[in-house]
Amino acid sequence: MKRSTVIPALFIICALILSGCGQKNYVKTNLPGTSAAADGESEPSATEASEPVKIENPDNQAQQMETNNSTSSSGITAVLHTYKEGNVSIEYPAISGLEDSAAEEKINSLLKSNALKILKAYSINKEKDSLSVTAKVNSVDRKRITAIYTGLISGAGAAHPVNVFFTNTVDISQAKNIRLKDYADPNVLAEYIRSDDCQFYDASPELTEALIPFLAQTSQETYATMFKQADFPMESVSSDSTPAFPESFSYEDHGTIIISIPVPHSLGDFALIKYTPETK
Repeated sequence: MKRSTVIPALFIICALILSGCGQKNYVKTNLPGTSAAADGESEPSATEASEPVKIENPDNQAQQMETNNSTSSSGITAVLHTYKEGNVSIEYPAISGLEDSAAEEKINSLLKSNALKILKAYSINKEKDSLSVTAKVNSVDRKRITAIYTGLISGAGAAHPVNVFFTNTVDISQAKNIRLKDYADPNVLAEYIRSDDCQFYDASPELTEALIPFLAQTSQETYATMFKQADFPMESVSSDSTPAFPESFSYEDHGTIIISIPVPHSLGDFALIKYTPETK
């Protein structure tokens, strides 16, 4: 697959200005909460607030949540909490309403543990660096919960802040992470992302035009490997067996799969790909 795209110098300058730190995919909101530490990690206690909050849907249309900071379906309620320490603020969901309290606790520990893994992934210094991550509950029912995280990292002495994006889908019946490779073929997705059919999600026409030639710079094999390792849990990909934070994350929304890929900071640090299996 080849693409021939000519981007005038004036357009490149405009694209860089419009998409750098203020890339459209990045959403920042302020939300409250607290919960217990997960996976044996000793974390300081966080604060909890009771004000109503507003969470944006993936299509950027705002959805007002209930006044108790929760959203529910089929008797399952998801509440947003916030882990805070130093210059760090990370939101994460917790569910309630399961008959099995032990399973509920296990799921909530998994959700929190995954959300906080970004601290080690980016070697965050909680006093010198700044990290703010906002969570959105995209969907929750008795089968699964899907959370979408967007945020901003400002490292001490760094030339610029970095936009971050990650997701977490948990199978409620099994209390385990659901990965991209569990419901889509990474090889098919890798072929799709380098084809003329590839569509970006929530990207302006100008940003889309700038992203197209970037995709051609990465091989299909590289994307296939990236998608096989997408989503939690983290896998050991280094020689010292240190788990690596996934480069790609995904979630499913009404039959459409949204996948993140890393891109240069000038293009927003991440881009979202939209894939609908039944139309391909």
